[in-house]
Amino acid sequence: MSPLFAGNTSTGNIKLIGAYPVEAKMEAGYTLKMPMLQGEGPLFSGNNLKIKGLVGLSPVAATLSVDAVLTPIAVMELTLGVALGTGWDFDAMEISGLLKSSKPVGVSALTSDHLGGAYYKGRAAVALQFDTGAIFPGDWTSILLRTYHEFNYQGYTNAGKDEAWEYETSGAKVNGINYKGEYIIGYKLPLMLNMVALQLETFSYNLSGDVGHPFKFDVGIIGNLEIAKGLDLTVVVQGTNLKKDPDTKEVERDDFRYKRVAAMLNYSF
Repeated sequence: MSPLFAGNTSTGNIKLIGAYPVEAKMEAGYTLKMPMLQGEGPLFSGNNLKIKGLVGLSPVAATLSVDAVLTPIAVMELTLGVALGTGWDFDAMEISGLLKSSKPVGVSALTSDHLGGAYYKGRAAVALQFDTGAIFPGDWTSILLRTYHEFNYQGYTNAGKDEAWEYETSGAKVNGINYKGEYIIGYKLPLMLNMVALQLETFSYNLSGDVGHPFKFDVGIIGNLEIAKGLDLTVVVQGTNLKKDPDTKEVERDDFRYKRVAAMLNYSF
């Protein structure tokens, strides 16, 4: 290996995702990890840059994404990424991967726009993370803390200014800037059930629009099972205060309620 690529490592993974109410998706990813900005001591010795590629396929959509993730210090990650996709109708289940309207969000029902254009997304994010096991070594001393904050611009090429659209059943949006936050506290165990965690996800849509931004969130209880080396099953039970209108697909704040159970089978190699 030439000096330019010395120390680089690469990994891949295949993930199957299922949820109830009905949801299914397959993802395949590849990550290239390169040492970068490394220094002395535990905070800087492992600094790196990761280039991540991901292909996602569901019954109604296909998405390709690429992210660059810089770790300038052990407790921080900086991310820049892009995604591109399109969607189609799945008549057997009466689901559409692309919907749109000529009106703003919440004004009129969205209708199918089967393969009518491309969904696109650009994102910039920062994550702060800490593992108590780095300070207190031991099998039972690892508490994980992570907070993630992302600003993204999402759009649909076949939608005009302030025209509502929906991609992959994610709720109606207009072309514009959005925010997503994640907060996780977890505990690692030296068992087959090797992690349990509590996750809070928050959302704000169309930040540049003349609308209010009430506190919208999902709460999840997470458990991860290490079935074999490289093979993990993650189960998430989620609650939410979000409600999606069945016609306009507008996502509004509502009373907190059960949302879904999701399972993710991940094979890493």
